[in-house]
Amino acid sequence: MTLFEHDSVSAGQTPRRRGWVTRLLVPVLALVLVAAGVLAYLGFQRLVDQYTVWTFRPSSAVSRLIESSQLTDKGRFIFLASTPKIESSATFASSCSSNREGGGILGCYLTRDRSIHLFAVTEPRLLGLTDVVATHEMLHAVWDRLSAAEQRQLVPLLEREATKLADDPAFQARLTYYATNEPGERDNELHSIIGTEIASISPELEAHYAKWLGNRQSVVKLQVKTDAVFSALENRSADLSATMNALQGAIAEEYASYTSGYTQLNADTRRFNARTDFTTNEEIYRAQRVLESRRSSLDGLYADILAKTAEYNANLAELKILSEQTAGLNSALNQGPTVTTIPTPAPAGSG
Repeated sequence: MTLFEHDSVSAGQTPRRRGWVTRLLVPVLALVLVAAGVLAYLGFQRLVDQYTVWTFRPSSAVSRLIESSQLTDKGRFIFLASTPKIESSATFASSCSSNREGGGILGCYLTRDRSIHLFAVTEPRLLGLTDVVATHEMLHAVWDRLSAAEQRQLVPLLEREATKLADDPAFQARLTYYATNEPGERDNELHSIIGTEIASISPELEAHYAKWLGNRQSVVKLQVKTDAVFSALENRSADLSATMNALQGAIAEEYASYTSGYTQLNADTRRFNARTDFTTNEEIYRAQRVLESRRSSLDGLYADILAKTAEYNANLAELKILSEQTAGLNSALNQGPTVTTIPTPAPAGSG
């Protein structure tokens, strides 16, 4: 009886348990299938990026940067997915310590955690530079997320633009730097450089960059504006150095003439004083006038030496100021024009 009743109960309960489990498994399985479908369609990285964008809280400085950089919605998404941070000098150096580009320029994209770090630029003359650097690093993040097939499609287009710049020494120097310090990253770097610095590119590349950059030309103009600040300092420094070289040569030549002239004049004066063969006062006065004329010419030459030396020293003072300004602008970039100074010759006295 007990056994029969137990069998009856078991028979009655088992279908209910199976029905409950079946009803539970159907929606769970459906959710799993939907999630698998979404994962297959979007890709794992896209889901990670989406979660990061949802949870990341940008600083007010980063928020302002996003507005000023004129990124598209896709560009903003990739930028935010890279958890961008604008950092002070010490923090930035620590963040980008293992990234040669970040240490030498103003930003870095770290592939190990897909993060962007930007240096806090406060120099008014470089206003807008952070927008360029942020866009440059964002394009690194884009490249990092492109499939191998997508990268292969872009490489010939990028290399074609690079070929057009074969005669640009600054561009070629950068490629040499990357080849030495970041081997294997040439196309990745070209992708960011061309997108932010080259005004005229192929329609195919323009269409590619338009997915992320709302106004690519404005970024290029900001880059040109920043370069102009350094170029102006470099050109003025080069002009001053050339002028100072010419002055230095002229001063040395004139001073040699001055010293040899005075040596000869002093010798001739001693001979004049020792002469006893003058027969008239007019002959004496005439010889004296010749000596005085020579002395006056030499004094005029010395005055010119002093004027050239004063000009040289004024140029040297300006060159030092330009050097300090350049050093200030390069404090974070760790690159830029090198200003050299030339020793100032000091004319000796007339003796």
